[in-house]
Amino acid sequence: EYKGDPRRIALFGHSAGGHLVCLAAVLAGDDTRVQAVVGYAPVTDFEFELPIRGGLSPSLQALHNQPKEVTPASLAILRETAPINHVKPGLPPFLLLHGDADKTVPYQTSLNFQAKLRAHGVPCELITIPGAPHGLSTWGKMAPDYPDRMIAWLRQILH
Repeated sequence: EYKGDPRRIALFGHSAGGHLVCLAAVLAGDDTRVQAVVGYAPVTDFEFELPIRGGLSPSLQALHNQPKEVTPASLAILRETAPINHVKPGLPPFLLLHGDADKTVPYQTSLNFQAKLRAHGVPCELITIPGAPHGLSTWGKMAPDYPDRMIAWLRQILH
């Protein structure tokens, strides 16, 4: 109806949006599977961040109506909603883009997510933006080629 090709769908998201596209991809069934996922500094592992933040961040507290202190209930919620905990073989290819100076979403979480995807046979590339913070506005200055690299990856995956 909309002239789109359902065999060539990629999800894109940054930060919390990156979390949502990664979670959608790892939880998708055959009827909702996409062909590619692009996550810009995506939140993929809430548990990794707990020691860094000293418990739940204010946004997670508000989102899940949980206290700052980690409880068995809040830990269960965080584990259930973290894409890294749902990785399995057969997922679509992922492209992660992350600044290695990100103070909001730790760069290490993208390295960990990539390693787990690859361990399950899922293709995952990571474009590191050297010196880049969380916000995308400066990424083009720090790595002018990153949009071209992303487009080349998409063309290869969605051919």
